[in-house]
Amino acid sequence: MENVLVLEKKNQKIIKFNIWYTSAYFIFYSFIGCLLETGFGLYSKGVIESRQSFLFGPFCIIYGIGAVLMITFLSSLKNKPIKLFFAACFLGAFAEYTMSYLCEKIFHFKWWDYTGMALSINGRTCLYFTVMWGALGIILIKFVNPLLDKLFNFLKRKIDGRILKTALLLLIGFLIFDASISAIALKSFYAKIVNDFDLDLATGEYSDTFIENELFEEDNMILIYPNMQIAGTKYNNTYIDSLYKNKKTYYFRVFAKK
Repeated sequence: MENVLVLEKKNQKIIKFNIWYTSAYFIFYSFIGCLLETGFGLYSKGVIESRQSFLFGPFCIIYGIGAVLMITFLSSLKNKPIKLFFAACFLGAFAEYTMSYLCEKIFHFKWWDYTGMALSINGRTCLYFTVMWGALGIILIKFVNPLLDKLFNFLKRKIDGRILKTALLLLIGFLIFDASISAIALKSFYAKIVNDFDLDLATGEYSDTFIENELFEEDNMILIYPNMQIAGTKYNNTYIDSLYKNKKTYYFRVFAKK
């Protein structure tokens, strides 16, 4: 496929970037990440709850971002597991910290907070999950992604390239739409929280307009983002569902946690 960027060092490919493959990786691993997070929520809380990044699609984009970074920069370390592990630790922690920081600054919400865990850095990343990123990096680069590439190559042989590109473009378009609507919803929801609970903020710190739409109401927002916390202000680290009490936070309970 076209649109390929390859950087080499002493005839060794260190970075191979293909916009079509990279987009497919991002979508696929964001979806897999959502499944993993949903499974973790079931294990840790006994419920099936939303772990998605956007309002509509089942995508957890931190996994897509982490996977794309690792595939792009660490594929050359496939046969060097120790270097691969530590490099994946760094890239995963970097992605997690950066995403958390940007979300707090842009939307004033936290999707995770590791404060109190070993070697936590501002609650945005910590030793435990850094090690998890390293392990995921090895699994991804050595085992999962080679199989995914074989699947992509099989699809290329069996399906017309124009059809594949059209399908991928439709998915990318959906993601852009989903992300845009979700950003509007989060901004609007924060304005509602500020007004409902009289947070003492200057209007320049947030959008002072709440959009009247059931998608942006607390019932739906808490259901989509059940673990979301407020960042900053006197309500820092306050879970949203603790403000709007008696709102449903999960789809259904599978078993009761002791």
